[in-house]
Amino acid sequence: MNILHLKVLVPGIFAAAALALAAGVGAQTPPASPPAADTPQAAPMSGHHKHAAAAAKAAADMKAECEAMMAKKKEMQDKVEAMDATLDKLVADMNAALGSKAADALEKPMAAVINELVAQRKATRAMKAEMESEMMAHMMKHMEMAGTKAGKKSMADCPMMKMGGKA
Repeated sequence: MNILHLKVLVPGIFAAAALALAAGVGAQTPPASPPAADTPQAAPMSGHHKHAAAAAKAAADMKAECEAMMAKKKEMQDKVEAMDATLDKLVADMNAALGSKAADALEKPMAAVINELVAQRKATRAMKAEMESEMMAHMMKHMEMAGTKAGKKSMADCPMMKMGGKA
């Protein structure tokens, strides 16, 4: 390599290295002073307000979902009560037929009771399975929200949680 090339190349490398170091050091230095109170940098971030509004909306949505879940549970209880009333009527008919000496008179009411019991058991099982999966999804939403203040409150205010498993 020629000495002339070294005389040009070495100072160029040093200048590039110094420039790179200066740029890197300048990027890492903190600002000289905090922003004044009347500057836009000191104003609260709008993202914080958006997050608070979103959390409030989520809590309101969760409360509505809790109420809907309780309404569905009440509807299921009403269906079971209606099923019980139907069964009570069929059993009363069967018991009334017991006084008859004819075997034919008892056969039809007994078949009706047995058929109704089977149908009700299947219906109850289906309602319970549907309600159980919906309850699990509902509780998971509470658990997902639990990291926030509104989420903890929504779980504490949930009527399903307050019941403690009691009907």
